[in-house]
Amino acid sequence: MKTNRQLAEKYGVGEKTITRWRKETGCTASIRPFASAALPKQHVPAISPGLASEAAQFLRKTHRPVYHRIIEGKEFRGQYVVGTQVLTEDEIVALAEEKGFQPYNRLFDLAS
Repeated sequence: MKTNRQLAEKYGVGEKTITRWRKETGCTASIRPFASAALPKQHVPAISPGLASEAAQFLRKTHRPVYHRIIEGKEFRGQYVVGTQVLTEDEIVALAEEKGFQPYNRLFDLAS
């Protein structure tokens, strides 16, 4: 019995069409599910509290990507990647302030 791929090549259609044809005709006994490669798990850096982290979150609205710098699985605290630039915490805060970032004032919480 031929595989779905072989039949698709023979009849000039996609493998999903072959699967549908097999279901319609009742020839489903030997159909194997299509192999799908598992996507690699992405390392998501932890969000650290602080002014630089707030600035990075602000920049994520307009600049992608914005994240902690990671080299060979090691996260470099105090360094952020913004687009293609590597910025320090002070530089990312300055860039965000140029774009309209205003740091959250914790005194507002104390006043209420």
